[in-house]
Amino acid sequence: METKSGWNPLVILLSFSIVLFLIFLISTGAYFLASGSHSSKSKTNPFSNDALIGVLEVKGVIMDAKKTLKHLHQFEEDSKIKAVVLRINSPGGAVAPSQEIYEAIKKFPKPLVASMGSVAASGGFYIAMGAKKIFANPGTITGSIGVIMQFMNLKKLLDWAKVEPYVVKTGKFKDIGSVNRDMSPDEKALLQGMVDDVLSQFKLAISEGRKLPPEDVTAIADGRIFSGQQAKTLKLVDELGTLEDAVNDAGKLAKVTGKPKAVYPSVQKGRLLELLMGDDEDDGEAESSQSSLASTLQQIVVGLRGLQASAPAQGLESPGVYYLWHGPRF
Repeated sequence: METKSGWNPLVILLSFSIVLFLIFLISTGAYFLASGSHSSKSKTNPFSNDALIGVLEVKGVIMDAKKTLKHLHQFEEDSKIKAVVLRINSPGGAVAPSQEIYEAIKKFPKPLVASMGSVAASGGFYIAMGAKKIFANPGTITGSIGVIMQFMNLKKLLDWAKVEPYVVKTGKFKDIGSVNRDMSPDEKALLQGMVDDVLSQFKLAISEGRKLPPEDVTAIADGRIFSGQQAKTLKLVDELGTLEDAVNDAGKLAKVTGKPKAVYPSVQKGRLLELLMGDDEDDGEAESSQSSLASTLQQIVVGLRGLQASAPAQGLESPGVYYLWHGPRF
């Protein structure tokens, strides 16, 4: 009896996938190790000058303070860092981490200057209030002094779909903001009191940080946004200027002789494992690469195992208090 020779197509496909996976893993690993080494050389102290200006970037929606606080501590401990520039490109974010960053900036022992980039609104504006001096570009979008909580009422949709939800709770406010029903007057009053209290904290930080009368802050604390030029007229920022201007000014505050040299938080070597696990905390261009790498590897592994990916969508957060200080969206 004649037997058929040749490879099983599934075996060929699986083998080919494994080879591609290994090639991809090796090439991306080599790339990130090389880029990490290059970043370490360029972002740690590459100058012989004893006086350096640290540049700390706060980018995107502020949902956690840990990374920023870690880098502030790093700059504080480095004796060569004489001053810090906080570069802000953020529309705002959650209340608590914004307050943590603000408090750390306010207590920072070295001169600290804030530099607003494209947008420094809401929570992004709030954290700048702890700086010794604030720079903005004329076209920077800033302000948005206010607090917001957003909820959806899907009751009519559920009625249309003939879905009747049931809730078991321990108190009348336990399911406040439920999408299943209308919000009661008591619930609206409770939430309004909460956002009013948070707004008073926001206004106090501005009044203290900018040395403005409380009534002047209240007059503009209605959520409106300003250009950098308008903010300067309102004394919400000190100077109109670029990041370089802020670095030079920080050098003057620190009494640095000569042209100040800017450095960024050091990038740790050997970050490949963190990148693969999606657990990297460093700033910079590696963030998007990290997300893409971790996502791609996860999809490859899942495909090889013949499993169906079930990870939640990235970038989606539940509504409510997490977006209390989220500024304008463009």
